[in-house]
Amino acid sequence: MLIYAQLEDAVIDRLTASATSGALGYALAEVASYGGEFDDETFWTQVRRFPAAWVTVAGEKVKRLTERKYLCSPTLMVLVGTRNVRSERQTRHGTVSSPGSYQILDDVRLLLSGMDFDLPIKPLSPGPVKTLYNTRIGAEALSVFSIEFLTEYVFTLPDEASEVDWLRVGLNYYLLPGDALADASDLVTLS
Repeated sequence: MLIYAQLEDAVIDRLTASATSGALGYALAEVASYGGEFDDETFWTQVRRFPAAWVTVAGEKVKRLTERKYLCSPTLMVLVGTRNVRSERQTRHGTVSSPGSYQILDDVRLLLSGMDFDLPIKPLSPGPVKTLYNTRIGAEALSVFSIEFLTEYVFTLPDEASEVDWLRVGLNYYLLPGDALADASDLVTLS
């Protein structure tokens, strides 16, 4: 659904702009759409990707309002990840030189709460935070959390007349060179 793509792109743009402008006080090595990276076993060895944030739509609830209108309540999810060579605790708490996952979660919540990105949605409200990974891989400690954001929009089915218009193709043929007017000279009679 296009609203999902617009919302995901707007969130990625906002997080990227904040990270690259210095507004956060730290850089993010990656801000991207989440595409199942955690399922790829080589992902965890690519430590250069941390700290990072990934964005995806986690699902949607739909409630019928009328015969043709539905209240859609999508859940946007931002995953944040950090690494630290000292300890698993410092991946969450951070150090003087690098943010922890708790700091990134707070910053993401502040950056996105109340935003509608000029889309026809209710402003984002923060939802649950979940621990996805607190682990060690070799000498690296990794921490990944998710934070959900909730919003709503109304989806209206097109009326039947509009559906017919989608299927209709309008072609205008002007048979005389330089003639841009639709008139009797443009009618073709089949015999």
